[in-house]
Amino acid sequence: MEPRDVAAGLGEGTESTDRLFSALWAPIGSAAVKAARLRPGVHVLDACCGSGASAIPAAEQVSPHGVIDAVDLAESSLERGRAKAAIRGLSNVRFVHGDVLDWPAPPGGYDAVVCSLGISSFPDVAAGTERLLRLVRPGGRLTLAIWSQNALEPLPELIHRAVVPERPSLADVPRPANPLQPIGTPRLFRDWLAARSLSFVDVRYVPLAVPGDPDVLWSWVSGTSFGGLLDGLPVAAVERVRRRFTQHLLAEGRDTIDFSALVGTGTVRRVAPPRSPRSARSLPAVGRPIEPVPQVG
Repeated sequence: MEPRDVAAGLGEGTESTDRLFSALWAPIGSAAVKAARLRPGVHVLDACCGSGASAIPAAEQVSPHGVIDAVDLAESSLERGRAKAAIRGLSNVRFVHGDVLDWPAPPGGYDAVVCSLGISSFPDVAAGTERLLRLVRPGGRLTLAIWSQNALEPLPELIHRAVVPERPSLADVPRPANPLQPIGTPRLFRDWLAARSLSFVDVRYVPLAVPGDPDVLWSWVSGTSFGGLLDGLPVAAVERVRRRFTQHLLAEGRDTIDFSALVGTGTVRRVAPPRSPRSARSLPAVGRPIEPVPQVG
């Protein structure tokens, strides 16, 4: 999902943004692609692709004839993704501006859909996931990455405390949290995916610790949905929030922050064609064959 288009005072393409990509987005994106087991020649949708953390390795894996449709709403991220693909000489990945919840399926459906850390941004996570499933052909695979249950702490609390002085009305509002925390264990995520009518469900835990660098973590805050708390604030107010966030983070004394994820995969079930009723003649004989009745007289 990295990152949203509004950077809230943080310039795109800065050193901290690049460091965050290398430390966070790229490892999880690569883990998602590995779990997806993409074959050369397949057609893949990378939903909420950001700047290519999963789209780039996916394009390398399906080359030379496979195609990746990398779709995101953040045009600045798409531009960086196109630049990365050009540097690597990848012509089989298309970074396209669009909403994956309105994205059309190709004829027959995609062979695979990958969404790395993107479903948490859907207004309705379950409905959005069902929408992605409808883009996959029967027998194709869906791969989703989400934050694990204890990931991100204490960042939501720290950003909330830093914003409240600028927006006192938030003081009595519950702090933002990981919306997928209720399914943030391997067992719960596996059950949730199985309830989506997926078969051969597999969930892998991806441990990941990111250095507790205030600049890098501010890049994460402002570039994800948590940065929505900063929307509409004057530049000076955003800078004050950033200073408070840095002070709170340093006071925690943490060398690293847990950004571990879960990567779940499953196969879209094939729909068996309806069976036509058998005629009486096609029924196999049971028991001994009937012998002709002998003529009498």
